[in-house]
Amino acid sequence: MISAKKYYNNPVIFPIINQKGLRETATYNPASILKDRKVFLLYRSEEGYGNNAISRINLASSRDGFNFKCYSRNPIIDIESEEEKMGCEDPRIIKIENKYFLTYTAYSGKDKSGDYKIKLCGAVSKDLINWRKIGSLIPKDKSGAIVQNYKFEGKYVMYFGGKIIRVAFSKDLKRWRVFPRPVISARRGNFFDNHLVEGGAPPIVTKGGILVFYNGKNDKGKFSTGLAIFDKNNPIRLLKRYKKPILEPTEYWEKFGKINNVVFATGLVYFKNKWLLYYGGADKSIGVAIMNP
Repeated sequence: MISAKKYYNNPVIFPIINQKGLRETATYNPASILKDRKVFLLYRSEEGYGNNAISRINLASSRDGFNFKCYSRNPIIDIESEEEKMGCEDPRIIKIENKYFLTYTAYSGKDKSGDYKIKLCGAVSKDLINWRKIGSLIPKDKSGAIVQNYKFEGKYVMYFGGKIIRVAFSKDLKRWRVFPRPVISARRGNFFDNHLVEGGAPPIVTKGGILVFYNGKNDKGKFSTGLAIFDKNNPIRLLKRYKKPILEPTEYWEKFGKINNVVFATGLVYFKNKWLLYYGGADKSIGVAIMNP
């Protein structure tokens, strides 16, 4: 049974007055990666409130995985286009050879019917600081997590989605072919994910299959982190789905914030003999849990 134990001194990143003298209103939903024997978090930094809130992506580093120092020239990913005018949000990251590949959500507000105008986008970097955006990967969707250190029939594999989770395949990380049917959907009944499911931290491949982390919302509005296992010889085939979450809101800072009762996992690294799962709490701050896979 895979479990996760929360760090006793969470949160590890919370809103501050940033280097430009502006007050962050929220810092959450981080991507995580290793470089130079450190853990780096690329996280959503938000300024403003409600419909006026704008997000950018900041960088922080840690020598132990728990105590973080923010980069002095944040943000590292800023708004550059009309499709990003309300924010660059919720990154996930993997390393491929000598470069880093980031997925993030470009958000430009709401349309006339009140739906969110979003695109799942990509960016590439060699140093985690200077990024080259490559534009839209999948329009009208979000939360793309590419499987780390894995290809299927010569293609990268990405689990993604903001209401249902689907799978997409790509040879070049730019053009993606989407499998038409969802591979994870909301469950009927008294489950933690009976309202919607959304992509989580980048999946990892083990002897037992592909571990796909996702975030599930129940009909009371509570977000928790779940786990599903897929066949590594057929990444569309679901082998097992946990009935209970591996992480759920229990602490005050996870229960009360911008959005109450939320843990939302988006980053995972193996560091100093430990799996560290990074997550946003109450859409306000960032915590970490030590996972036992």
